This record gives sequence, structure tokens and C-alpha cells, in this order.
Amino acid sequence: MRHRLCLFTASPEPSGLGTHMLALAMGLRHHYDITIGAIPNGPGERLLRRAAEAGVSTLPLDGRGRQTDPEIERLRGWLQAERVDVFHLHAGVGWEGHTAIYAAREAGVPVVVRTEHLPDVIRDAKERASHQRLLAVIDQLICVSAGAARSMLVAGAPAAKLVVVRNGVPPLPDRSHVATLPVDVNVPASAPMVLTVARFCEQKGHKFLLQAMPAILAQVPMARFLWVGQGPLEEDLRRDVEAHGLAPVVRFLGQRNDVADLLAHADLVVLPSLFEGLPLVVLEAMAAGRPVVATPTIGIDEVVRDGVTGRLVPLGDPAALATAVVEALSAPEMTASWGSAGRERWRREFTAERMVSETAAVYETLLHRQYGPFSLATGAIAARGSMSPAVTYGGDS
Repeated sequence: MRHRLCLFTASPEPSGLGTHMLALAMGLRHHYDITIGAIPNGPGERLLRRAAEAGVSTLPLDGRGRQTDPEIERLRGWLQAERVDVFHLHAGVGWEGHTAIYAAREAGVPVVVRTEHLPDVIRDAKERASHQRLLAVIDQLICVSAGAARSMLVAGAPAAKLVVVRNGVPPLPDRSHVATLPVDVNVPASAPMVLTVARFCEQKGHKFLLQAMPAILAQVPMARFLWVGQGPLEEDLRRDVEAHGLAPVVRFLGQRNDVADLLAHADLVVLPSLFEGLPLVVLEAMAAGRPVVATPTIGIDEVVRDGVTGRLVPLGDPAALATAVVEALSAPEMTASWGSAGRERWRREFTAERMVSETAAVYETLLHRQYGPFSLATGAIAARGSMSPAVTYGGDS
């Protein structure tokens, strides 16, 4: 009997997180009946559309409400009616998705798992207490990097519930036959291309790359900067680009479906983040054989080896960032070596296949714990009839 798995997020911005969920769904679909649930607007709507196009069942539902909200009640009823065996909540930040998890418990879902896609960033005392209560009712807390797991331990997460499953990405489609960039990119064929794929938010550090550009252009005047993404700071960044006279060299490309094509043509991938969990774009760059310049934040420091697969620069340091970018663009043999080493490291350690396998092992261990090795289906049915809420929960989102 195949198990029912619900991959769910209450994140309003499931970009990389959504890509992660899709990779899990595609890797597990032959072993589980899978539904992906997300908020049915903005990035969540894109995730649901991509899932549907891939043939994965979808649940368009806003999981951010209080326990008594109609959408949460709908989720609770759906989980019970569908007899879901595993509810796997994916959280962009620690305060997301709490009531969805409580709904799963109240619906009698036997196995409830949560993945934190960032390290601990909670600073508010009430949010900290809410997260601690949540940890008491989940079966496993997955972290996408060892550094993220350490931050959760420091914050009080019980070690017995923590497991590290590092992010992974599938092989990128072969783009060697794509001779030119899309017309809307509008970059001269001879121009060195610096690609950044990230939401326009404070976390991703676009402003530091912007501040580094004059020094980069002084040494590499033909350099062009391709920025893929959307986000709350986009208009501010556009104004800053205009104000500094950099509009001729910066391309705002929006949300794209052809990142593999852009990676195939990029000379360098840059991600000057202030904090991360383990960003997929760095893994995608490595899978494509592209060199990376980034900051040694949590997650990135486990992937990029300085001077081997790329260059790591201090956080919030435009001068160091400029030096690293100029170095990379001025030494193509060195960066080709970085790219080759990065591709090999991705192949050994950061494939989606490995991530899927390790996640499936978490599910099976927990299901085995619930029912024993030979009665999973019977156990699932029995559990649904016996579950009831044991505590009164807060009104967390």
C-alpha cells in the first residue's frame, strides 16, 4: 500500500523552498502518493502551477491563519479525509506554518515532519516560546545544513529531533546547444557576465554588489550584471542603479524559467548574502560548472571551498567583493578550474537524488517507529481513530 505524503508550506515566498519541494515530489512520486500545498497567490501560485504541470496533485490553501480560521479547518478536514500518512511542512523562517502543523496533529496524521530552510533567526520572545511549543509536537526537525542545525541546537531544539539533510539539486538540462542568450537579456556576446539569482530583499546583499560595481568596472569595463528575481526591494534597487549611473550594465530580468540558459552563459555567479540555510542557486551554479563568489554564511561555507570551487568574501564588504569578482573575471583558467571542481563536488555530495534518498529514510524510520515493519497500512488507519489534541495551542501563523 502506497503512503500518502503532503508537502506543505505556509511561506508567502516559496522560491528556493518551492524548488526544493518539487525536487522531493519528483524523486518520491514512484513510492508515495504526493500532494503539494501552498498559498494560491504570488510565488505560491507559481509553485502550485509548476507542480500541476509536473503531474503532482496540488492543494491551494493559505496555511497562515489561526486554528479557527476556515482555511486551517479546511486543511484539517482534508488531511483526515485523505488519510495522509506523512505531513511535511517546509518553513522559510521559524515562525511560519505553526497552525498547519497543529492541524495535522489534530487530523491524526501519524508522522509530522518540519524542514527549516534557514538557521534560527528568531529574536522575539513570544515567537521563541511558540517555536519551542511547536518542537514538542513534531516527530522530526530537518535542517538543510549542518550550520542551520547547530543554530537550532543553540536555540534549544532537542538534539534527538534534529537531523541534517543538506539541500541538493537535479542535473541541469544540457544547454550546450544554446548559442545565444534570450533577446531580452540584451548583453553583448563579448561581455563578461556576472549572474545573481536571488530575491530582492535585505538578506541577499544586492546593495553590496551594487557598491562594488564601480571598482569592478574600473578593471573590467565590459562586465554586465544579470539580476534574476523579484522582491520587496526591487524598486529601491532600481532607483539606486539609476542614481549611480549603472543602468547600462545592470539587467533586471525578473522571475525566469530559463536560469539554466543563463548559467550556461554566465562567467561568474555571485551571491553576497548576509545569512542563508543552504542556497540552491550555489548548488545549481556548481552543477552547471560555474565558479561562485559568495559570503561564508551558514550553508554556503559547507559548499563553496575558497580557492577550490570559488571565492568566499567577508559579509557586507563591497571592496573585498569587488576584488574577488575582478580576480575571477581576469583569470579564466582559474575560474574554469573552480567550475570543474564545483561540478565534481555537486556530483559527489549535493545531488537531488541524495537529498531525496535521505528524506525518504527519515519518513520510513518514523513510519516504522509508528507501526513496525509489517503493518504500516493498518497502523495508519488505527492512528487516525485515536489521535486527539493533547494541549491548547497558541494562535501562531
